[in-house]
Amino acid sequence: MTSFGDQHSGGSPPGYGPPPGYGPPPGHWPPPGQWAPLPAVWPHGPGRPGVAVAAGVLGFVTAGLTIPVLLLVLLLITDGGADPGNYVLLLGLPCAAGLIAGGVGLLARRSPAVLFWSAVAAAAVLALELLVALVTSDPPERMGSAFFVLVAIPLPALTAFLARHPATVGWATATVSPARPR
Repeated sequence: MTSFGDQHSGGSPPGYGPPPGYGPPPGHWPPPGQWAPLPAVWPHGPGRPGVAVAAGVLGFVTAGLTIPVLLLVLLLITDGGADPGNYVLLLGLPCAAGLIAGGVGLLARRSPAVLFWSAVAAAAVLALELLVALVTSDPPERMGSAFFVLVAIPLPALTAFLARHPATVGWATATVSPARPR
């Protein structure tokens, strides 16, 4: 019987060498031991927090719903069918402008203060409209105003809450690392 080594001219088994190496993992992983922390844009990473996006978008939505309501109120006023509470609702126009400007500013990483105070003002206008309607209107109109305010006030209230959320304020006021763009 011949051994395996006897079949080859060298007399020893052929050399295969060590198994092939696998190298570094594919993609974005650095080799072991070379992990370096990326500079964070704010303490929680480079991304914009969802509450900041939600606050900005709700500012647009709130303003977008305020403007058609104000157009209807203007039609009521020009027709002569408006009650004093409708006149109060006209104060919502600067609130809508502030909500749009504040939403744009927040999404561009400026202070959420404009968005917050515009949302607070919009909620205050709604509360004032209800108060005026309760004092000056008859019961059916009071019920209509109360229903309108109860349906409308959650949007500016939620917008104000999200604009003042710690993650929104923290992200908007954090310094930007020079290694990363905004």
